[in-house]
Amino acid sequence: MVFDVLDEKGFTLIELMVVVLIIGILVAVAIPMFGSAADRTRDTTCIANLRAIGGALEQYKAEYNTSAATLDQIVNAYFLKNPPTDPHPGGGVATIDAGTGVVSIGTGHNATQTNGDAWPTF
Repeated sequence: MVFDVLDEKGFTLIELMVVVLIIGILVAVAIPMFGSAADRTRDTTCIANLRAIGGALEQYKAEYNTSAATLDQIVNAYFLKNPPTDPHPGGGVATIDAGTGVVSIGTGHNATQTNGDAWPTF
C-alpha cells in the first residue's frame, strides 16, 4: 500500500502554540510598563499643578503684599483659572493650609512620587 504525501504548506499546531506563547510573554512584560508610565504622568501633572500654584502664590504676594490664605483668593484675583485637582485616583482639589501656607493637592498621592523623590514645596 502506498500513501500519497500531500505537499500542503501551512503551520503545525506546535508552531502556532509557540507563536501564541511568545506573544503572551511580550504582552505580560509590556503591560506593567504602561501602568508605571501612567503613574509617572500623574506625578508630572501634580508637579506642574504645584508649580502653577507656587507661581500664582508669588504673583498674589507681589500684587497684594500678603500671602493668600486660600486658593479661592488666588482664583478670585484671576491668578489661577481653577484650583488644580489631583490626577491620582482618589485625589481631590488643591488647598492651602492657612496656618502653615503648605499647598496640598488632595489625598490621592503618596508621600513621595513614583520614582521616590519628594514632592516640591513652596
